[in-house]
Amino acid sequence: MKKNWLSIVLIVAAVVLAVFSWRCLPDVVTVQVGLDGRATNTLPKMAAIVIPLGLSLVGSLMSLTAKEGKNNRGIVLALAGLAVMALSLLLNH
Repeated sequence: MKKNWLSIVLIVAAVVLAVFSWRCLPDVVTVQVGLDGRATNTLPKMAAIVIPLGLSLVGSLMSLTAKEGKNNRGIVLALAGLAVMALSLLLNH
């Protein structure tokens, strides 16, 4: 039961962060930065939001459907998607 609440919280956090990202990110989003601090790879805004949102949603759904006592790969995947969205916001501040 505890894992279900965590998965639901992660889904809500991912959607909220995606809406915030849509409002704050530029049309072309930097997704990779080189050692010199310059952008080395960019994505359109839609792709830069949908990909990590999808990771978070898939991970949360994996966790919701997993049996009790199974490993937490879904939670880790959901947290990775949230981290990618947060990093995109930081890189494009």
